[in-house]
This record gives sequence, structure tokens and C-alpha cells, in this order.
Amino acid sequence: MHLVILAAGEWSRLRPLTNTVPKPLTKLCGKTILEHNLESVYDVIDEIYIVVRYKRHIIEQYFWDNYRGKKIHYIEQIEKNGTGAAILSLNNVINGPFVVISWDDLYEKFDLLKLFQTETYTALYRSVDKPENFGIFVTNDDGKVVRLVEKPKNPSLGNKANIGVYRFDSEIFKELTTIPYSPRGELEITDLIDRYIVRGNFQVIKAEWQWITIGYPWDLLKYNEQVLPQMKESNIEWEIEENVTIRWVLHLWKWSVIKAGSYIEWNVWVGENVTIGPNAYVRGNTSIGKDSKVGSFVELKNSYIWEHTFVPHLSYVGDSVIGNNSNLWAGVKIANLRHDGENVQCVIKEEFVDSGRKKLGAIIGDNVKLWIDTLIYPGRILDTGKTSLPGEVIIK
Repeated sequence: MHLVILAAGEWSRLRPLTNTVPKPLTKLCGKTILEHNLESVYDVIDEIYIVVRYKRHIIEQYFWDNYRGKKIHYIEQIEKNGTGAAILSLNNVINGPFVVISWDDLYEKFDLLKLFQTETYTALYRSVDKPENFGIFVTNDDGKVVRLVEKPKNPSLGNKANIGVYRFDSEIFKELTTIPYSPRGELEITDLIDRYIVRGNFQVIKAEWQWITIGYPWDLLKYNEQVLPQMKESNIEWEIEENVTIRWVLHLWKWSVIKAGSYIEWNVWVGENVTIGPNAYVRGNTSIGKDSKVGSFVELKNSYIWEHTFVPHLSYVGDSVIGNNSNLWAGVKIANLRHDGENVQCVIKEEFVDSGRKKLGAIIGDNVKLWIDTLIYPGRILDTGKTSLPGEVIIK
């Protein structure tokens, strides 16, 4: 059976983090989203088909033509948008059964393997607290799916959310060509599923393990909070100087150094060639990408620092995501709690979006330079290449 990966979108809600790097190559604890999902199932698949469009050359240059010996095919998505259009791009390219996954989410191996063991059209579902935010599979008393309802307002329809993972075969392509485009101009895979539900040859299986959605930048913090506590302490070569305190689990990669007087608390992941300290305070759940530096008298809490980024001294970074190749000079303070205690809101695609988090600092893109004593209000998004003035207060 083949694996199909839908990786063509621009992921505008994740900007500015995806301005320079396509979302499938976003790294979580040193591995791209693509790799996290691929490593779960590569040993049970025949070949990999990646549907691409946005920054496709970056994805191709990262993986080239194989992953752990499995052949990779890159397929340009047809001009139309939508999940259905992405899958239809494989018409006359792929034969036989295949499993489709999207790179919006991270899935557990044991749930994905269920699809490889079925012999009919199948989707995974997950029970959710807010069904009004999802497409919901409605089932009868026997557990058979009878409808798929997008973002229902009626709670009696249940909470079995469609999480975007499917088992199909090449017979669906002929059917897809007959489906009209939706009012928003997209070819919707849900319209295809509706047809098969009516015919009685579509089933749903519950996903029982971990499922992490990454739709907004702050969801990267959710990954840290859910995954880091499950990691075991590393025993790879690294250097820890005298008078360093480590409480709970530290996952530290090779060539990294924790200098004297530093305090590492809760669950912290540190990539290759990272320097922490002296006298730094790093609190979990925090990830620090390779070739980065957290310097003297810096407090770093529940944050995600990407690669080649420097927070050299006398700064506070709380509940924030900081992109690659950025630099925060002395005295930069990123607040993570609103003055009124309300949920932090961010401007996404020119609209305010409730993050659902009481504590959220800044979302900072790649190649950002923040000069000394810059102060940042919670929920601010700093675009790629942003430069602040010394002492600047960033409120909007």
C-alpha cells in the first residue's frame, strides 16, 4: 500500500513561520513534521507520494527521492484548491490502495496502522470537546456512519471529529471528476465521502492515541507541552559544567554545553551545538534548536526556539515561538500574560483570533533583530526580517 501526503498548501495561518519554510518542514524537537509522521509508517508502505505546490523545491531538496529506502514521488497539485483537488492530482499516477494524511496534524503510529489493515474506504475520527469546530461523523446505534456534517451547531449529532486521515484506492479518481466545486471554489473530499456513506461502503475507526493539530503558531507550544513530558532523558555526548541544577528531564544533544550556574527545570529539549548560560534559567516545556544560544541571566519559559537563534543575555522570553536566525539583544522582555487576565488574542490574516491561552508571548519569524530593551506585549506577531529600535515598545 502507498502513502499519500498532502503538502501543497501555503498554511497562511502559520505565518510568519511559513514565510521561509513550508509547514511540512517545520521542525519539532529536531525533526520536521514530515519526518515525525513518516517514521511511524515507513516500514509498512511501498512508496510515498507527496502532493506539493507551495515552495515545493525546498521540500524536494530536503528529502530528494527517498526516505529510509522508500521511493518518493513529488506530484504538483492541479490548479484548483481543496483536499479533493490534491488527491485528484494523483489520477493516472497511482494505482491500488493508498492512505492519505495531511501535514496539518501529527498522528500516532498505532492509529495510522489501523488504516493499513482495512480493506474498505475508511477514515479516522477522534472524540472532541468542541464538535462545532470540526466535521463530525454521525453514527447510528450500531456505530455505522450515516452522515458527515461540517461544524454542526446541534450537539446531539455527537463529537466524532474527522481528523483528515483516509484509506482509499485508485477507483475514487473517476468519482472525483464528477463532483462539483464547492461555493468557495474548492473540490472537497468531504463531498466524495458523503457519496460513499450514502452507498454504505464507508466506515470510520476511532483514533485512540495522541493527535496534535498544528493550525496556528501557538500550537507548536502545545506540541512541547504534550510530547516533551513523554521523552526519556538522553545519554548523548554533551557537556555540563559545575554548579548546574537539572530538575526533571533534560534531552540534550551532542556538542551542546550547559555552563556553570544555570538552572534547568521541568522538561527541556536541546538540539546540537547549543550553548546555555552561564547563569541561565530554562523552564519547561521548552525546545531549543541546534546552533542556538541562551546566554547569561536569560530566563526562558515554555517556549520554542528554532535554529541558529540567539538570546544572549539579560532577557525574558515566556510562552513564545521564535524563528530561525533571529537575535534578541540585551534586555528584551516578552510578556506572556495580558494585563486584564483575558485569553491572549493574535491577528491572523487581518482578524483577531482567540488563542485559547491565558499565557502566550510573541510569535517571531525568521531573521528578526530585536535591539536592546525592546518590550513586547502578549500575542504580538513579528514578521520575517523585523527590526526593532532600542527601547521600542511593541504593542500592536
